[in-house]
Amino acid sequence: MKRLTGYLIIVLLLLHACKPSAPTATDATVKTDNDTSLNRLVSTYTGDFGNSPIYITLNFFNGKLVGGYNTHKGLRRNLQGELKKDNDNWIVTLSEPGDHQFDGKFAITFDHLFNNAKGTWTPVNDKSAKEKSFTLKRSGEPDNNGYSLSGNTFNAILIGMQGGGSDLTFSQDGSCILQYYEKINDSTFAKQMIKVRGTYQKVNDSTFQISWEQNTIFKERTTPAFVLRNRNGEGDDPQVYDYGIRIDTLEFVQGP
Repeated sequence: MKRLTGYLIIVLLLLHACKPSAPTATDATVKTDNDTSLNRLVSTYTGDFGNSPIYITLNFFNGKLVGGYNTHKGLRRNLQGELKKDNDNWIVTLSEPGDHQFDGKFAITFDHLFNNAKGTWTPVNDKSAKEKSFTLKRSGEPDNNGYSLSGNTFNAILIGMQGGGSDLTFSQDGSCILQYYEKINDSTFAKQMIKVRGTYQKVNDSTFQISWEQNTIFKERTTPAFVLRNRNGEGDDPQVYDYGIRIDTLEFVQGP
């Protein structure tokens, strides 16, 4: 009888061991990682942030951790955080380093295909800035090469027509840099280069808006930039091409 009881106990233990266990948090993470829509997470997103454009570029994702950077008014700040799923949406929380007076934390809710998002930004130091709400949209994939000025954002290096070795560089992540030697007189330029960073946004096919960091060149922090354009030929189908940018009295054209 004792031996029979022992056999029954062994059988019950074996049956319990073979019973499927309940899903764990790790199982849930693996299921999330296998969602093909996550292939679209790594990209650049843009929106209005306090009446000036912001670009958030996400360039790292390992299944949970997310990394990248943002550019706003010429200021670039690194970002790192996490992603989790909320029903059919994705929630990304991102933190700036925290060593700048305007650093803060982002909480962004993306749609399932990472086309659009809503978010909030909370400053680390609430005495230097206020909480902001914003919307984002996917900036789109690069559709140009070289010096082309087409597309919402692009890569281009333009040379200053005013001389002195000045140039204006646009980058695909929505940032731009003006390097400028101030003119002292008709033939002399200052020896010290002024470098001003900005964030640009296309308003229409012929106009951009650039939000600059604080500088001594432009009176306003936000300035319009107009595309310089040539037309070759007459009739219904003339050849039109862009060759530069004008900002205030400064003109920049594509290099050779």
